[in-house]
Order: sequence, then structure tokens, then C-alpha cells
Amino acid sequence: MQSQEDIRNLPIDITFSRLGEWLVDRKRIPSDWRKRMAVIRTKISKEFPSLPKDIDPYFHTLDPEGIDYLEAKKICEKLLKSTPESRNIFGRLSGAAGSWEAIVRSYEKDHIFLSEAAQIMVQNVNYEIPFQKKQVQKIQQQLAELDRKEADTKRSVALSAAKYVEACQELGLQGKSVRHELLETANSLPSTFSRILEVISSDSMSQAMEYYSTFVRDVHTHAEKDKSVAVLLNLKDIRENPPSMNVSAASEIVGSVDVQSSSNDNQIVGEDTKAAGDSIDWDISVDSPQIDWDIGTVEETEDAGNGLGPYEMVNASEFLEGPQETDQTPSSKEGNTLPAALSASEVSWDISVDTPQVDVIDDANPPNISVENQKSVPDILTQSPGISEDRSQLLETEYRNKILDDLYEIKAFLNQRLVELRNEETLSLRNQVQSVAPLVLQQYSPDAIETMLSDVSSAISLLTNRKTRDLIMILNSKRYLDRLVTALEAKKHHEVKLKEGLKDLASKRMELQNALSSSWPKQEAALNKTRELKKLCEGTLSSMFDGRPVNIIGEINALLNSGISM
Repeated sequence: MQSQEDIRNLPIDITFSRLGEWLVDRKRIPSDWRKRMAVIRTKISKEFPSLPKDIDPYFHTLDPEGIDYLEAKKICEKLLKSTPESRNIFGRLSGAAGSWEAIVRSYEKDHIFLSEAAQIMVQNVNYEIPFQKKQVQKIQQQLAELDRKEADTKRSVALSAAKYVEACQELGLQGKSVRHELLETANSLPSTFSRILEVISSDSMSQAMEYYSTFVRDVHTHAEKDKSVAVLLNLKDIRENPPSMNVSAASEIVGSVDVQSSSNDNQIVGEDTKAAGDSIDWDISVDSPQIDWDIGTVEETEDAGNGLGPYEMVNASEFLEGPQETDQTPSSKEGNTLPAALSASEVSWDISVDTPQVDVIDDANPPNISVENQKSVPDILTQSPGISEDRSQLLETEYRNKILDDLYEIKAFLNQRLVELRNEETLSLRNQVQSVAPLVLQQYSPDAIETMLSDVSSAISLLTNRKTRDLIMILNSKRYLDRLVTALEAKKHHEVKLKEGLKDLASKRMELQNALSSSWPKQEAALNKTRELKKLCEGTLSSMFDGRPVNIIGEINALLNSGISM
């Protein structure tokens, strides 16, 4: 059988969620504790506005709705320390300290503070602390998602920048002013055309043309040979009459660039002129008493004597004929009439205007217009009209297509001859045919034909490669130039847009970090409050049961332990 000492040492375990009911059932607190709590809350709301907050900074952090027994007791202690002389003749506290001491005593009467502590612990464990933890986890997940999105965006920025640089390098651009640089790259066309003419005029090309022409004549009958068999006329024409190497932009492209340049220059000049005008001090004062403007009060009359109003515009001939008709009627103002003998023939209308000498200052470089602000116009747009009219024929699509037709014709012929010469099965037949063929068809070996084929392919490549076609289209088509500029600027704009997205992500990250930094203190404050209330309840209940240990059990312990491990 257990002794009284053993029974006294047995712990009392109370589930935190049923602590309030347990206290009411054992009559440790009154059953109307909620009404008493409402009265205490009313006292706190009434006394809080009159609390001297300048005494301690702690008072500025308080919220009247969040003040409980522990905080009311702490307020009372701080007021007592700051004003120890606030006691009346009976030894009781007076003023604010006395009011808060009364609140604390109301809490301690019938252990009302235990019911409040049990209620706060249930609320914190079941609602407040889990909510704060979920908020922290949610913010941490958002930060992790933000890190992933930021990494993806940075990769996209690098990829977009690389694509833009690659596209500019393909066209030989630096990427600063795309439209002007595209027109500048067209200056390389003359050198490309020169290489094309050099290949077409080479000895290997001459041999290929002679070889093909001779073969065509040889395969025709005698009746057809009498007629002129014309082949490769376009190649012969370009060799005999080389086209001009002058390249210039189409008129619509020149006009669009001129309009754009003039608008930019006018804007720059307008701003500089305005700034210059503002900096000039004309030294004119209208109120200066030294100037006599000789302006008096003019009295307007309804009739000026000649039937004209004071502000009417008058024809000279009508004005001179007017006095003769008005002689019969008396004038109301003698000074306003003209002599009747005055005629138009007696008036000398020779009016000479003396042009004053004006010193013209020819300033080639205005001080407020810097050369750096002036955009350089591509040389290809500044050529004279005469030169622009003599554009290279190679810029024309039809002319190039005719040249390419002849080149492809020769290439097909040379490929076929090369296959025939290297075919061992038809070697005997080929020897018989070539024995009666012209000498020019017999003197070329497969290696010589390969050299001809290489030159022909080189000329075709120079005419048909993408860069050459793009440069020609840039000079010929404004729509193509605009489309090319738009495509390049779209890639650049995509990169800029992604960088702006990075700024938005950075600002959002800062907001989340601020929210996280504000959520941690709330969670820690709730955990500390719950821990203090649990300790208060266990200590108070232990004293009520003659020192027997009291343990508040349940989810509260797991939650507080997890809070410590965090």
C-alpha cells in the first residue's frame, strides 16, 4: 500500500485541451469565469489609453487586445519601479500603478488567470502557431520557386543575348544601330561583285565556255551548223561589257532614312537652340524711364472724313478718287480731307527700301550642337543622283538570274562530261567518238574539267550565298530592310524584357524576405508565450495540490519541442 509521501509525489497529468474544463469540474476556478474575464478586459481597455508610455519603451509595443495576466503583471512592476512614491497614506498604490495593480488582483482572485492561460494555450497550439508555421513554409516555397525561376530567366537572358550576337555576326553587324549598320554592310557588295567578275573572266571560265560551245556545235547536224548556234549569251555579254560596280540604295530606302535622320537632327537642334535662347540676356527693360515711346491717347472717331473706319484696309486707287466725289458734301473734320487737285498721276509710288548692312556670322559649328550628337549617314545613301541612276546591273534580279542560268548550264555539262570520262565501261566507245571530234574536245582531261567545274561553282556560290542575297535585298526592298531590322530588334527587345523580369523577381524576393523576417518573430513570440503560460499553470496547480508535480500533456509538448529544435 502506498504511503502518503508516495501519493504526494505522484504527478498529475492534465491534457492541455481540457484544462479549462478540468479546473471548473474540480472547482478550482468559478464557472462564470468568462463573465469575470469580460469585466477585466473592459478595465484593461479603459486604463490602457492613460498608460504613461514615455516611462518605458516596452509600453509602445503593447496592444490592448493582446494584454493578458503576465503582461498586466509586468506593466504593474514597471510602473512601481518607475514611480515608487506613488502610494497613498494607507500604503496602497495610486495613479496608473494602482489601477494596474487592481487589474492584476482581479486576475488572481479565484485564479481567473488560469482560465485565461488555458484558453490562450489552446488557441496558440491549435490555430496560431500552426498558421505561422504554414506561412513560413509557404514563403520558403515561394523563395525556392523564385530561385528556380530566376535561374531559368538568367539562362534565357544569356541565350537570347547569344542569339542576338550570332544574328548580328552573321550579317557583320555590331548591334548598336541596326538599320545604319545594315546599310553600311552593303558597301562590301562592290568587292563581292568584283570577285564574281574576276571568276567569270578567268582563263578557266573561258576554257569552259569554249569547251561547251564547241561541243554544242559538234553535236548539231551540218544543216544546223550553218545557222548560228548561240549559247551562253549572258556570260559572253558580262565578259565583254562588265556591269558597273556602283551600288546604291533604292529611292524609298533613302527617303525613309533621310526622314528619320532629319527628325532626329531637328530634335537635337531644337533642344540646343532653345537652350541657347534661354542663355541670352537681351538687356531690355520695358519699364525703363529713359525710353520715350511717343505714344499718346488716340481718340477714335466714327467717321474719319473719308468714309473709312479707323482700321479699314484701303485700295490706293479708290482712296485717290474719293476726294473728288466728296467735295459736294462738307467734311466733319478738315484735317482728315485730301486736296481735290491731288491725282494718282502726281503720286510717286517709287518706294526704295534701304537695306541696312547686316553682319552675318557664318559659324559652321554652332556652339551648342556637338558633333557627337549627329548620326553618321551611310555613304551608300549620300551618293549623287547621277551615280545612283548608274546602279550596277548585278543588283537586278532578272540580270543575275540570266547569269545563273548560263552558269548552271555549264555546270551541268561539265558534271556530265566528268562522269562520262571516268566511266570505264564506255571507254572504247568514247575513244572512237573522240577520234573524230574536234581537238578542243580531246585536249581536256578529267582534272582540267574539275578545275573548270570548281570555278563555275565558285561563281554560283558568290551569286547565291545568303549574305550576298541579303545585302542586295537590303538595297532593293524597304520592306525587307524593315523586316530584317524588326527581327533583330525583337531579339534585342526580348533580352531587355527578360532583364526587366529579373528586376521584378528581385523586388518580389525582397518582399518575400521581408515577410519571412516578420513571420519568424511572430512564431517565436507565440511559442514563448505558450511556454510561459504552461510553466505558470503547472507551477500554480502544483501549489494548489500541496506541491504535487503537475504535467500538462498533449500536442503542446510536441509543438514546443519542435519549436526548440527549429
